[in-house]
Amino acid sequence: MMRRSAMVEMNGGKGPRQIIWESIRSIDDNKDEGFTEAEILEAVPAQLRETITPGMVRDYRYGLVAAGILDIVTPAVSRRQPAVYRLAKDEGIEAPRVRRDGQRVTQGRATEQMWRALRMLSGSVNARELAAHAATANIPVSEVAARDYLHVLCRAGYLRCTHPGKGIGKGGIQARYRLRPDRNTGPRPPMVCRTQAVYDPNVGKVVWTRPVNGEEANDGK
Repeated sequence: MMRRSAMVEMNGGKGPRQIIWESIRSIDDNKDEGFTEAEILEAVPAQLRETITPGMVRDYRYGLVAAGILDIVTPAVSRRQPAVYRLAKDEGIEAPRVRRDGQRVTQGRATEQMWRALRMLSGSVNARELAAHAATANIPVSEVAARDYLHVLCRAGYLRCTHPGKGIGKGGIQARYRLRPDRNTGPRPPMVCRTQAVYDPNVGKVVWTRPVNGEEANDGK
């Protein structure tokens, strides 16, 4: 299912928080003395600035400070002397997913972990193996979720089925898949939408939609 934030990303390939996070990392590399909220906004690329508001920067900043990702170098004194921050914990290119109180958002993490595992594994994998590789103590990944993700990514052209499955249940043999090198589009996981489509945030577009048969088309009239 595609989240609301993913719908925002479809308009430009990146959500507001990803844009803000990239600005924070960029400005932190160039300002040893720290930076303000206004400077974070100024660091947003000109072509993206109209999609980011000061309120978005402020809300995300609250969460990053609460999570210990940003440190307060100098507290705010007045509007003319706003608070100064610095990056205390660089978590990489992906924007940290935190709530305003600093709590981590876990929704969608299982998909992220499955995609990461597919990119790291050199050989083929079945649903049981993918679930085992992708699961962590905090974010479990079910075999059913892994099976569904593999199936949709294969239909979308990301995976090659190296060995078709046979049978079902304990006696069945699960299908095996391998990520196609030319479809390793980046670190952000292709997301399965409610309408059975796949949106790839690495390229900023819907890359596959489930074909509609004649009966379904007639039902939609």
